[in-house]
Amino acid sequence: MKYLSFFFLLFSTSSFASFDEHPNIVSFLKDSDTNNEKAFLLINNKRLFSIDYHPSAFIRVRDENPKYSKTLIKKGIEGYAEIGFTINADGSTSDHVVINSQPGSYFDEDSLIEAKELRYRKNTNTNYINTKGVNHKYRFTFNLPSDSRKVPRGVFRCMELIYLDKFKKAEDCSKDKISIHRGYIVPYAMALYFKNQEERAISLLSDLIKNSEEESFYVKALTASALTNFLFAEKSYKEIIDLEPYLVDIRKVGYEESLINSFYYLGVSNFYADNIIDSLFYLKLTQQDSNCMVSAINSNDDIKATKAQSLFRLVPDKFCYGDLYRRTETTLEAINKII
Repeated sequence: MKYLSFFFLLFSTSSFASFDEHPNIVSFLKDSDTNNEKAFLLINNKRLFSIDYHPSAFIRVRDENPKYSKTLIKKGIEGYAEIGFTINADGSTSDHVVINSQPGSYFDEDSLIEAKELRYRKNTNTNYINTKGVNHKYRFTFNLPSDSRKVPRGVFRCMELIYLDKFKKAEDCSKDKISIHRGYIVPYAMALYFKNQEERAISLLSDLIKNSEEESFYVKALTASALTNFLFAEKSYKEIIDLEPYLVDIRKVGYEESLINSFYYLGVSNFYADNIIDSLFYLKLTQQDSNCMVSAINSNDDIKATKAQSLFRLVPDKFCYGDLYRRTETTLEAINKII
């Protein structure tokens, strides 16, 4: 059952990795094109997937929390809206526009309203390479309460059968319930995979993660974990790279710990494809989200938390996935030797 350990990340309740110990990687990044946003972020060693754009010459001094519709909560719909705007000389914002949002436009209107109240001040201590001017962006995320049922409990009962190597029972448990809830596709596909029906299993999971009608990011996180694990085992690296936009959307909503393995596989797959910047970006994200150390200088998502944190302090209420952190560090050491 070596392929199943990653699923426990989804049922449990970030380090920042600079490349200072990898001089060849640092040299590669310095010689790279800083117009590439991923390279720009890596060179400046800032938090990846920050809700507030990084790097930036500004520090947010007032947070806003858009209304989360009770109707959407009852329907189990999570999502995000990225708002672009201009920061004015007095710290106010203007020219607001929705850059991207998922799923659909559920959260656009409320996010636009609240974005107009965001306030910033100039960061006099910044030393990053500034090519972005006063253009800025902020991501509002809408996450379901932790006690909300995101999928039927029966989905996990079917998964438990897989953990017990009872693949036929897991198949029977989930197959006829797919019409009730698409979450049952995940244990059903897993059962098929372990019954040597790999192609069919991967096809089902691929269709699910790309299904625009599936509005549950929790289901998508479950799907991503299984799918990337199976594809990596099959050495289907191009197929993993093709999943990048779907993995990114899930990560923008949250599910950092659930996607650690998925982004590790994406990083390694990109290295095999000679996409070095993408590879380094997602490997660094893997270390960041494994949450073993966090640097306060790189955390700007929560102002109060930033002030409370000391350098390299474990984030409260988060688990440290030390083995996953060290796995990525070993991979980066290998890349540094051959880059």
